[in-house]
Amino acid sequence: MTLIRASDRQKLTVANRPEHCPASAAGKFVIRADGTARFDRHYHEFAEFWFVAEGRGTVLIGDIAHQVEAGDILYTAPGLEHDVLDVAEELHLFYLSAELPPGASPHHLHKTPEAAVKHLVPVRDQQQGDDRA
Repeated sequence: MTLIRASDRQKLTVANRPEHCPASAAGKFVIRADGTARFDRHYHEFAEFWFVAEGRGTVLIGDIAHQVEAGDILYTAPGLEHDVLDVAEELHLFYLSAELPPGASPHHLHKTPEAAVKHLVPVRDQQQGDDRA
């Protein structure tokens, strides 16, 4: 068994994954709630899961905005754009990427040059009500 300490910013990659492991990548990322966080609207050629460990915010998957909070799991199908639209409390997310299809890119892909530019993630007013997705 291989241990990846994602909390210490270690990541599972194609280069260090155990033999026969179907995941192509895994790790943790944080979206700060201080108005300085940046994110890009992107897609992958493989499926991806996000697990929300802490915080609250809004995540776009395809054309649907989801209000997320600790304990939620998000699934993004291959080719479906996703983005972090806002954060109400600092988001701590773990991701798990499915196996790479032959010839697929392991990177963020963008449908337009504008989508590739990392935008500021606004901080949502904590008093604003959440419409649960």
